[in-house]
Amino acid sequence: MEGEGNSQVDGDAMYNYGEAGTQDLSFLDFSPSTQGTEYAYETYLEGEKGKLDFESASASVSSHPHSVGTQSYAYESAPNSQISTQATGTEDMSLPGSLVDGMGGMSVGASGSQGEELAFEEPFLETEDFGKEEDGVVVQQDLPEHACRYCGVHNPGCVVKCNSCSKWFCNHRGSTSGSHIINHLVRAKHKEVQLHADSALGDTILECYNCGCKNIFLLGFIPAKTESVVVLLCRDPCASSKELKDMDWDLKQWMPLIKDRAFLPWLVKLPSEGELQYSRKITAQQINKLEELWKNDGEATLEDLEKPGVDDEPHPVLVRYEDAFQYQSIFGPLVKLEAEYDRKMKESLTQTGLSARWDMGLNKKRHVYFSLHTADQELRLVPGDELRLRYGGDNTHPAWSCVGHVIRLVGDEVCLELRSNAAAPTDVTHNFAVDFVWKSTSFDRMQAAMKSFSVDQNAVSPFLYRALLGYDVEEPELRVTLPKVFSAPGLPELNHSQI
Repeated sequence: MEGEGNSQVDGDAMYNYGEAGTQDLSFLDFSPSTQGTEYAYETYLEGEKGKLDFESASASVSSHPHSVGTQSYAYESAPNSQISTQATGTEDMSLPGSLVDGMGGMSVGASGSQGEELAFEEPFLETEDFGKEEDGVVVQQDLPEHACRYCGVHNPGCVVKCNSCSKWFCNHRGSTSGSHIINHLVRAKHKEVQLHADSALGDTILECYNCGCKNIFLLGFIPAKTESVVVLLCRDPCASSKELKDMDWDLKQWMPLIKDRAFLPWLVKLPSEGELQYSRKITAQQINKLEELWKNDGEATLEDLEKPGVDDEPHPVLVRYEDAFQYQSIFGPLVKLEAEYDRKMKESLTQTGLSARWDMGLNKKRHVYFSLHTADQELRLVPGDELRLRYGGDNTHPAWSCVGHVIRLVGDEVCLELRSNAAAPTDVTHNFAVDFVWKSTSFDRMQAAMKSFSVDQNAVSPFLYRALLGYDVEEPELRVTLPKVFSAPGLPELNHSQI
């Protein structure tokens, strides 16, 4: 047949599609104009301007039977801290006319020809008040106050405020194992948070519905049995309280607000990919250094990490040292850093607004009794520690301060014996402040010992010298005759465990 003969011409360039169609098709002769006129797109063009009809297109989308509605959340402030959810139906997805000219840099030819193809320009990516991309480099603009102090994300639904330091952080993990807000709360030892005013739940301080506890690491939620609401309750003692079991709450379904080191997404949303595209890339090491800077300067930023001297790390310790000078040059700065850290920790334990009661000791020295707040701070107070008691003064009493030492600890109450009785405001019982006195005695002894070790050859024996430098030495044999009885005048004899 004639069709069979033509099917073998030019090898694979010609094909026969059977009796249904005997026309030979060639890849070289294939015309792009094979689409019928009924599929032309001129019905989507508006006149000769060549602009897309967004109103008709959006109307068809919003009227689609599978359009997804949105959910709104209402959160009442304490003591009625209940979160309710209610579907609001299908939202209007039509685009305003002001957004037509700015959609991703897309432009349509306006020559008036119906057959002209759509032309897309290269988009210039930009987000309002956040950043823009120029030549592949993201340049950040001025960020709002509620922007994440780590990465810069500032979506009101994605950020949380730390009430202890008034800084904002997002619920994004970035390159860390936990979200930015949880990272900050753990490292700074803060526990109270607040949502943004423009978020779905409003500017709510998260707290327990029953007792008002604001420790976010203890808070969770339970759904009500009959109503479509959830209630915030702390894990201990409210979630296990027998009094709440009689209420219309299912205590067995209690779940924490924090899961996998991040807030639940229905409470604090996760940033979108578009928002993360312009976010600041920060590492866990930078977060640690920034948290250390905030202990001294609460307004420090990532740019401050690039200042000279901020990022200097001390020389690491060695297994063996060449001589005592190298030993001192390495351990000296480390002891100094430890002393500075210990001093800052002591100074940060200052407490104000304390109530005191006065008494006179048998030695005719003033005793002051007061209770310290230990809920948010870890206090290691023992008898003998020095404290400074201060009073700011008022209309009838001048400012006063005096140093004393702790003589007794009875529960949370501290008994402080003052060094001087002069001008003590014994008739005042409120608005006192307590400072923890830091002493550098132990650190001064370390520095003095290392200095003697490096300059005095007779400071230690040759055996101890080489042992401290990390060299393997044999223990010398001591040939001494020990006494049969170990005692001292006026003291009892030592037993076998003390020898």
